[in-house]
Amino acid sequence: MAGPRLHIDLDALVANWRMFQRRAGNACAAAVVKADAYGLGAEPVALALAKAGCSRFYVAWPQEGANLRRILGAAPEISVFHGPTTDTMDLFAMYQLVPVLNHLEQIDLWLSGNIQARPASLHVDTGMNRLGLSEAHWAAAARMLPKPVKLVSHLARGDEDSPRNAEQLEAFQRARLLWPGVPASLSATGGAYLGPDFHFDEIRPGIGLYGGGPAPAEGSPPHTVVTLTAPVLQVRDIRKGESVGYGASWVATADTQLATVGLGYADGFLRAASNRGKAHIKGASRPIVGRVSMDLIVVDVTGLSVFPGDDVEFLGPNIPLAEAASQMDTIDYEVLTRLGARLDRRYSGGE
Repeated sequence: MAGPRLHIDLDALVANWRMFQRRAGNACAAAVVKADAYGLGAEPVALALAKAGCSRFYVAWPQEGANLRRILGAAPEISVFHGPTTDTMDLFAMYQLVPVLNHLEQIDLWLSGNIQARPASLHVDTGMNRLGLSEAHWAAAARMLPKPVKLVSHLARGDEDSPRNAEQLEAFQRARLLWPGVPASLSATGGAYLGPDFHFDEIRPGIGLYGGGPAPAEGSPPHTVVTLTAPVLQVRDIRKGESVGYGASWVATADTQLATVGLGYADGFLRAASNRGKAHIKGASRPIVGRVSMDLIVVDVTGLSVFPGDDVEFLGPNIPLAEAASQMDTIDYEVLTRLGARLDRRYSGGE
């Protein structure tokens, strides 16, 4: 019997990227493939996107960028959100990576550490207060690097209908006055749905490529890319008053039929789904009962005709990422990036 399986639909992934490119209009839709393409595999994901016409990619770390360059070859632009440190400058040169410079010291390192001028983007903070140049440093940064290849910022509440989005948009427009004519990029998935005012020259979808993120106010949501299934290992009957799993955290209120399924937190399926998550089996949505353990999950299948070997869906067309994440009191980003190496990953499409 096969173990838990993660099916990744590369055709759906490409369709999602094309949807963002249509939304972008004359702007460019880049692809964020950091964290091993959100846990789905940087190599198959990036190759499928590049074949479809995507020419700009973002990662978090230069090591990720170096790996991506080996996969994609010389043509695509590969940008690194975290920028350089003294011990990674050689990686940027060797693999022709474009840093996103986040503070004055990083700008100085980049300018002094390269024998000849090399391209770099600048990150101006417009209200996130994580990485990026604070407004007090914009003027100094403009003097140091008057012609970056791109000016970048990031929305703190792009996936919400919030007045903060308009405030950050205004701040970004104010920053652009210091770098006239420089291409600009403000929005990731959520911002891409906010309309043309937020698109500038480039949008940077991440979670939306993989089937997650907020639902757009207009138009269809992204296609489902990921389906997580696992096999039933055993079916058993228990009586009213009997408990299930570690800690006896769930007690049957009636005679119940249970399916024990081969999936657990060792596969990256969060323990937070205990007694609150859902599974889909035989056309029905059924509750997870008891604690999610390292290798096993128990599902109430009372009234269904279930047998060992039957597949149970935990993510997919019947249990969207956002729904599963809500049941675990987290976000779809974490659900995806936690999916473990033990899963049997199967890819379709992308040819």
